Amino acid sequence: MSKIRKAIKLYCDGKSKLFISNYLSLSRNTIKKYISLFELQGLTFEAIDSKSDTELEELFSSGKTVPVNARLETLYSFFPQMERELKKVGVTTLHMWEKFIGLYPDGLGRTRFRYYYKLWSKRVNPAMHIEHKSGDKMYIDDASQTLCIIDKETGAEKEVQFFVAIL
Repeated sequence: MSKIRKAIKLYCDGKSKLFISNYLSLSRNTIKKYISLFELQGLTFEAIDSKSDTELEELFSSGKTVPVNARLETLYSFFPQMERELKKVGVTTLHMWEKFIGLYPDGLGRTRFRYYYKLWSKRVNPAMHIEHKSGDKMYIDDASQTLCIIDKETGAEKEVQFFVAIL
């Protein structure tokens, strides 16, 4: 069941916004937004309950859309290639911006470039939050690259593997 649907149901059942916020692990401002949009549209819970989760998301989303002009259309067409390149070792958004400016000299500045990439990336690759108890699981990842440690006394270099662990 969608969190929007649950929030509206709890609100219709007379629960407080604070209770709904804590129960659903959503911010109070998000709950206030859902409830105000629900009341503003004059809907009943039955009408909400009959809608699919996708329809609810569209109904309660912020509806902010960026007007697409020719420059932004060019920028958005560059992002899929950029995303593939960023997966390579050593490639940064600065490198990709420089490549973009090389191809389109009248393109956006670096800050706006990163801003629009972040917006595009959130829409294309939504992040998933995994909740777990602290200390319950350990996540380990191998960095795949070796580091070089230099012995101060002998000057000998030694390659070492390293990993990252999160508890």
